[in-house]
Amino acid sequence: MSHDTRALYMAVSNELSDIASGVQTAGDLMGEVLSHLPPQQRLSYMARVQAFDVLVQRLEALSGLSSALGNDQALDTALAALPLAEMAERLQEAAHRGNPSGSAALSASPDAGELHLFE
Repeated sequence: MSHDTRALYMAVSNELSDIASGVQTAGDLMGEVLSHLPPQQRLSYMARVQAFDVLVQRLEALSGLSSALGNDQALDTALAALPLAEMAERLQEAAHRGNPSGSAALSASPDAGELHLFE
């Protein structure tokens, strides 16, 4: 990989990290605003405010992926390290589309990208 590509991955990682921070700040602000609503109204908005957390997690995962690729980590290794299993699966499928040997390698490792707690 050329230095330009590495630098681009790292710059994308930094941008995504900055965006994640901004989304987190917006989510925190919404939480503060909701704290001033009566409890019966607050509950109806909580699920939508929690969507900020999901967005932050996704942005952080993409930032980590971009950083790993920028540090010359192998694509499959970087994808397998994604903390969000559904995202890892979607990106693995996209990365290996039209590459039968890549698909076979993925099916040989069914736990790649999955987080197992309390096993």
